[in-house]
Amino acid sequence: MSFDRAVSLARYNWPLYLTCCLVAAVGFTIWTTQLGPPLILYLGLFGAVVATWYAIASFVAFHIMFDRPDFLSGDWLTRCVELPPQSCVQLSICVEETTLPVPKIFPLAEYIELDLFDESLMTEPAIARAKQKSGDSPILAAKPDALPLSDNSSELTVVTLVVHEIRDASQREAFFRELARITTPGGRLIIAEHLRNVAAAAVFGPGLFHFYPRFAWITLAKNTELEIEYEFDITPFFHIFVLRHSGCSQKGYEQTGCSQKGYEQKRFQEP
Repeated sequence: MSFDRAVSLARYNWPLYLTCCLVAAVGFTIWTTQLGPPLILYLGLFGAVVATWYAIASFVAFHIMFDRPDFLSGDWLTRCVELPPQSCVQLSICVEETTLPVPKIFPLAEYIELDLFDESLMTEPAIARAKQKSGDSPILAAKPDALPLSDNSSELTVVTLVVHEIRDASQREAFFRELARITTPGGRLIIAEHLRNVAAAAVFGPGLFHFYPRFAWITLAKNTELEIEYEFDITPFFHIFVLRHSGCSQKGYEQTGCSQKGYEQKRFQEP
């Protein structure tokens, strides 16, 4: 059982783990010394337990997400298309933990990969640390609001764990419009993201506010003339949205590939 990627993620987020360790150490010290009024003692114990929980729970979540093959194998992509696409575009920040082996899954497709990392838009320090470790990338860099691709050039567009890093709402909407532009009318746009939900709260605590709730993604799709064809979870921590251009003919939920293989899915409903 490998924990390599979980260890890497912990290193990228080392200030948070250091904070948890310090809070736990101070809290347990206050409790064990029994110096001070009962309220302070119990607050110290509570803080220590909470800090210890989030340090352990987030590390286990990183292991489930990135060391196990459920998500990063990319095998689930074949269940999201009716036929193998002739052209694929993958967009991410191009580090190991966010990149799917799309060329291996669809070896006959024309494949383009774009690196969306932009330190002016993506202000999370852990992302900068991850990019620094990965070194210079030969992959084509791109701006979210100006993708260097022609209209209708991708039958399958895959965006992995990058949209929530674009903190400016107008930039996220501009990015979605660009995704709609490059994706063919009959093609699919797949967005793999973390959600602000109970699972995120349980393992990341206040860190869940780094993610966006499901209704925000629904609103973003509607504002950019896209519609969510269906959606499903991979582990409690990854949520997959499969989108098409609004008004495109669909074959129905029961006939889609993703209705197989035991994934629990939800038809898109107006909130």
